[in-house]
Amino acid sequence: MEDKKNVFIVYAHQEPKSFNGAFKDKAVQVLKDQGHTVTVSDLYAMRFDPTASKHTFKERKNNEEFNFQQELSHAAEKGTLADDIKAEIDKILAADLIIIQFPLYWLGMPAILKGWFDRCLAEKVAFDTMRSKWFDNGPFASKKIVLSFTTGGTEDFFSNTGIFGDMDVILWPLQNMLRFTGFQVLAPQISYGPGDVSENQRTCMLQTWNDRLQTIWDEEPLSFINVKNFDPEKGFTLTERYISSLKDGESGPTPGQNLGRSFLQGSMTTIPNISKSHSK
Repeated sequence: MEDKKNVFIVYAHQEPKSFNGAFKDKAVQVLKDQGHTVTVSDLYAMRFDPTASKHTFKERKNNEEFNFQQELSHAAEKGTLADDIKAEIDKILAADLIIIQFPLYWLGMPAILKGWFDRCLAEKVAFDTMRSKWFDNGPFASKKIVLSFTTGGTEDFFSNTGIFGDMDVILWPLQNMLRFTGFQVLAPQISYGPGDVSENQRTCMLQTWNDRLQTIWDEEPLSFINVKNFDPEKGFTLTERYISSLKDGESGPTPGQNLGRSFLQGSMTTIPNISKSHSK
């Protein structure tokens, strides 16, 4: 059996009987059965405050002009974080694996979950740009994270010809944000249109999640370009050396750094082939 790990599930759905609730419950059951410690933050049940407001802070560095990110960084550095933020950060710091469970709203996270990230990924804890502690060198580099979410449309809706567009493109900003803090970002668990399929199909979705959780510790993370391949003297754009290493006509390495080319389909949604990694 795997060594005992700490798992943190951030759950953002209002209804415990929802399909997201079933996915959360399945993860808790499977991972506890493996002997791991599982902690859940049920954001709606907690009435978590997602707002980046002045009321977050016990004291302010600058009482004349409010800058949320600067005040958050200051509070993290001085140990004066609000109690609710500190509690969530402590859960992140203790975790080996973090599962983010949510329904896709307007092609993104629900507001309460986005606010959780806004408030909890504090500078001096989740990153430190002044010390180049970000991306591959980020504080969370030893931790795995996975997005598990449901959609309001079938998989065809989210194809590169579908009405909502390519899921790789949709997920790029979310997963690159996670990579910014150093996380090993695992391929997402996507449940397409559970409200539009049969009970048997929903059962199959849950079984797939169950099966994946048995071996999730062995998964390779998604591939991102190593930060060393960006030139700080040129606005952190890709180095000429790195660009020249890519053959003419080859796909762009990521949906974000696509070099004006097509990119590898599945790069943000499929467990990567190690031989195709762009992380070096």
